[in-house]
Amino acid sequence: MKNKFSIGQMARLNNISIKTLRYYDEIGLFRPFDVDTATGYRYYSIEQFKELDIILYLKMMGVPLRDIKKQLENRSLDDFISILENIRRITREKIEVLKRIEQGLFSRVTELENTKDDTNIGKPYIEHHESHSIIQVNKKVGSLKEIESELRQLKNHYEQIVPIVIGNAGYLMEIEDRNYKEPSYDGIFLLVDQPMHKQLDMITHIDEGDFAVLRWREKLDEESRYIDKILRFIKVHNYQTEGPLYIRKIVDGSISNHSEEWLKEIRIKVHPLPLH
Repeated sequence: MKNKFSIGQMARLNNISIKTLRYYDEIGLFRPFDVDTATGYRYYSIEQFKELDIILYLKMMGVPLRDIKKQLENRSLDDFISILENIRRITREKIEVLKRIEQGLFSRVTELENTKDDTNIGKPYIEHHESHSIIQVNKKVGSLKEIESELRQLKNHYEQIVPIVIGNAGYLMEIEDRNYKEPSYDGIFLLVDQPMHKQLDMITHIDEGDFAVLRWREKLDEESRYIDKILRFIKVHNYQTEGPLYIRKIVDGSISNHSEEWLKEIRIKVHPLPLH
């Protein structure tokens, strides 16, 4: 028969597998035009190409096969428009996620590039920041295991909103809670690179202002020394603190095997003490 295609030809012309076509036949989604009763060979007509195009397009857009089958069985313009609108909504959501990922990666790349020529490493300084947001969990954590466990929970809950990338996660410490004998932290946080338009249960908005910042090339057991250093700097320059110390690793062994490139940061919001 003219314009009659074997299952192999149909598969090659549409860049799909014979196994997929057989499966579509089994579930009643896309049946062959004709089946040879003697050999069992499946044949398709040229008129079926457009129908297969619709199936493959909707599948590529993430529409479940059962919904595609329902659409083909009860074809109407309104149903097809509804499917396309749903795909459009899902696509917009994916685009927003990708934008946040791109912005986060851009911020991290810029920060990492700047660490190469940072002349302030090892020296406290004041840095002005615009208002921004963080996702914060206030919970006592001591061991690395506890910290990573909490970060994984945050990842599972918020990754579609704030994907965790290298350098945007850290932990916080209340100054009055410092314990030199048994180091522990008062919570963990995620930096948010874009303004948040959603009300989240763990979101913390930080107003524009000045921050005391100290970065250093990380070595073992040095954190407490640098905390003391930034607090002395704050006292000597007559600042008062607001909120906790935010501590994060910008570069560690997961990024570089060269320990001289490892970098850690402490920052805390400050205000000048009023003059008497």
